[in-house]
Amino acid sequence: MTRRLLTSVALVAISAFSACSDSKPPPGSSASAFDPFATELSSVPPEPGSSPTALAVGDCFNSDQFAPGLSIDRRGVHVIACTDPHQHEVYAVERDPDPAGAPFPGDASMRAFADDVCLAAFEPAIGAGYVQSALDYATITPDATSWKDGDRSVICAVHDVDFAELLGSRLAAASASLASEGR
Repeated sequence: MTRRLLTSVALVAISAFSACSDSKPPPGSSASAFDPFATELSSVPPEPGSSPTALAVGDCFNSDQFAPGLSIDRRGVHVIACTDPHQHEVYAVERDPDPAGAPFPGDASMRAFADDVCLAAFEPAIGAGYVQSALDYATITPDATSWKDGDRSVICAVHDVDFAELLGSRLAAASASLASEGR
């Protein structure tokens, strides 16, 4: 009986872990310096003013730690110019409708809400359907601590499906503008 229970728990855990990722794992031969499976945060502190609550649509950033299917750790976000190689670009910032003082809904609930709003915003912002795109999305969501401080922002950011660094904007409006200028 105990062995069957342990086997069932192990299978559920493996299934849950496998189902958590929206991203495809990087190919073994990838030369990208972007390691979404990094387990340690950088010792470099975030730059002043680079807090995710200050992120806006069109901002590009790198993150110290990123795991597909999980929210990006807001403490490790570094805003950089989109003209420089970068990991992510913000394409939507949405607000959770829960009022101030509402209890934190939990990480799973926040991830589900973020998935819904980020998938809905993907095609209008990027100009291509999520399934057809060479981009995937990642989220930054409030955690229990920031929620208590009134943070309700859900940030949606695109990254390359193979985790290669991006160069320039991936937003549909920016891409259309560059195309009309002949770039």
